[in-house]
Amino acid sequence: MTNQRHHHCHYHCLIVGYGDIGRRLANELLGAGHQVTAVSRRLHVAETVNPALRFLQQDALHADFAQLPDIDYAYVILTPDQSDAAGYRRAYYDTVQPLQQALQSHPLQRLVFVSSTGVYGDNQGQWLDEESPVRPVSVTSSWLFEAEQAWRKSGFPVTIVRPSGIYGAGRERLLNWVRQGRPVSDPQWSNRIHQDDVAGFLAYLLTLPEPQDTYILTDDLPVCQREVLDWLADQLQLPRVPVRPAVPDAIGKKLSNQRLRQTGYPLRYCNFKQGYGPLLNQPQIT
Repeated sequence: MTNQRHHHCHYHCLIVGYGDIGRRLANELLGAGHQVTAVSRRLHVAETVNPALRFLQQDALHADFAQLPDIDYAYVILTPDQSDAAGYRRAYYDTVQPLQQALQSHPLQRLVFVSSTGVYGDNQGQWLDEESPVRPVSVTSSWLFEAEQAWRKSGFPVTIVRPSGIYGAGRERLLNWVRQGRPVSDPQWSNRIHQDDVAGFLAYLLTLPEPQDTYILTDDLPVCQREVLDWLADQLQLPRVPVRPAVPDAIGKKLSNQRLRQTGYPLRYCNFKQGYGPLLNQPQIT
């Protein structure tokens, strides 16, 4: 019963960071009848704002939510300006303190911080889940992990969501890889999640009476990168990319989505073929 009652509550949700995932999440939440406030530094994103949304132009480093009605749920979905250590530190770690301060006076039921499965580092192809040790191998993923730790100490009930490789319309990394014919290492395990499932699961968290403190967000099928690229090449009627042997200590990892599945969330795209299929039928992609 709790779950049902929970499901029909309407909340005021704050989305800090109004990029692609933030926009999709806002639409999911508004569609479910929640109130949504989105925060972004960039005013131009306001043009793509759903009219039902409250939009606040602010930098997360100088957050001020004093004028907002009580916030029940907050989602922190930031993107660094630059993909180096300084960019990651500024976007993820340096924003914890000012956001925590700005949210202090609100009756926050939960804060959801979107991190990445990059915090697990590279591995020898073994299975990993939420209980696996975190060993960031890059400076950027180290700052992400520092930010996770800082949010856990914030005093709020916090859920960390770690998506694997996000793909979908507008995200053409693998399609460009095939078009450019760049070589692929084999074996090299890869994991992915469709952007609609990232937004879908983030919205679904509101319906769980007691969410866990960490979720890996990935589909049902870890698969060798070569297999994905070969399949895409065949669909696009392009030559398959050349293959080179993988460096032994960087064979990647296989991520388990068992905890995600236990929540009852129905994945919209369970594997890469289901997710890429509709994209390949779009004229601008082929």
